[in-house]
Amino acid sequence: MMLRSAFLALALAGCVAPPAPDAAPPEGGCDLKVEFASIGTGIDHAVLQKVDALLAGDKGVAEIARERWGREGEITLCVATRTDADAARLFGQVKALFPALSEKPLRAETRAGERFEAPLRLP
Repeated sequence: MMLRSAFLALALAGCVAPPAPDAAPPEGGCDLKVEFASIGTGIDHAVLQKVDALLAGDKGVAEIARERWGREGEITLCVATRTDADAARLFGQVKALFPALSEKPLRAETRAGERFEAPLRLP
């Protein structure tokens, strides 16, 4: 049983590339920023995992820097893309991963000025 669990863990680990360690922002700056904030209860880890998986598998991504800035896991992903069209396309795809109503602040924006914040569900 333990051996089977180990094989399953290895198989699942290979499905999505692990996030890159914290790094300085790309030289050209952020073509796409995705921000995960908290209101006292941590960030939306499920959405972060989905965004990580999307970006890790996209050929339009040149580089990703991860800036951790809070005590509850707050993080900003700074994405350098190969083209402006890649940034616009990824913005739409990231936006689609956000829930219709969120309990955690989620924001995406491009260098070109596109900006979206997931509406917060009020208690």
